[in-house]
Amino acid sequence: MIKKSVKFILTLVLLLFAVAGFAEKLCPECSKLFDDSINFCPNDGARLIDPVNPETTRVFFKVAQPKALISVNGAELKNGLIEMVKDKDYNVSISAGGYQTTNVIMKKSLQNNLELTLTLNELTPEAARIAKLSVLAGNRDADMVEIKPGTYMIGSDRGNHDEKPIRKFETQGFWIDKYEVTCAQYQRFLEAIRKEGHKWCNENEPHNKDHTPYHTYAWALKFSWIGGQPPRDMGDYPVVLVDWYDAYAYAKWAGKRLPTEEEWELAARGSDSREYPWGNTFSADRCNVSDKPLAVGLFKNGVSPWGAYDMAGNVSEWTATAYEPRPFDSYVFLGKFGQPIIKGGSWDDTSKSCRSSARDTRRSPAYRSTTVGFRCVSDKEPWLLKP
Repeated sequence: MIKKSVKFILTLVLLLFAVAGFAEKLCPECSKLFDDSINFCPNDGARLIDPVNPETTRVFFKVAQPKALISVNGAELKNGLIEMVKDKDYNVSISAGGYQTTNVIMKKSLQNNLELTLTLNELTPEAARIAKLSVLAGNRDADMVEIKPGTYMIGSDRGNHDEKPIRKFETQGFWIDKYEVTCAQYQRFLEAIRKEGHKWCNENEPHNKDHTPYHTYAWALKFSWIGGQPPRDMGDYPVVLVDWYDAYAYAKWAGKRLPTEEEWELAARGSDSREYPWGNTFSADRCNVSDKPLAVGLFKNGVSPWGAYDMAGNVSEWTATAYEPRPFDSYVFLGKFGQPIIKGGSWDDTSKSCRSSARDTRRSPAYRSTTVGFRCVSDKEPWLLKP
């Protein structure tokens, strides 16, 4: 028997047994050979593998990692067995969460039995963190909820003077992010900006703008991105310290756009003009009004009627609407004249500010805060979007 040991990684062990066409059978459970007259393994009762053609070699893969994925020549190997013919290359790929993917090329040239042991190196903590961020981002990109077409009522006669009057809003329907944009998602956008330039940016954004979330104040250091990386262990937290131009560019890169004030308010309130996403009575147990932002989607009992999370508390959110004291006079903010409206209240706000009709105003589009993030909308189905 030929035996080779190749060390690529640590903890994931792969055993391969090549069985030539002799009067023996292989147990797929314990990987031992038995006489051809036996059909079931004496050790574990598993059905033995029948003899094969002498011109071929049957290779059995047994992987210690239960969720490992093995593919041979691009096709997933489901039963752990391949039958190799002479002088043909077999490109074997082994991957598992938290481990580096390993590729091995095998070829049958002799009829000897073969045992090959692969040991896979565990990812470094930094590589594992980057891989986790990528998974989080991919899961969130298309995670949107649909707002149905129709005519709805927004505004309030019981709030501040600039929320009045209650008025009709007609929409053809749209999709809105189920969660606030996370640090993991924003990191992919930031990497794209560095590689491809500012082609997604607003034409009126400041010259030589850096889209890295940061602030020079000491209170913001915990949330500032150092070296272009998000704060450690905050991949699924809403990105903060982003101004309106950052939010605009991200939305365009993602194939989406920022919501108008009316769209945002409708997504938060539903069709019955409720005060908060969950109803008309404030509850600190249904939203994050504490001392810091938290990971998105934690408050399941505070979800809006459409299914959007954190539309009250956690972080306030930029919109595409410029502020005017009379809502009927508001207009689309283009990045130059006016002040974009912020909605939703944050972790640092009161119940009054968390009302869905409340308007946070008089903020420069260059305003950065640990209390402000954003989410995006789309006019087409999320599975059609291509960032």
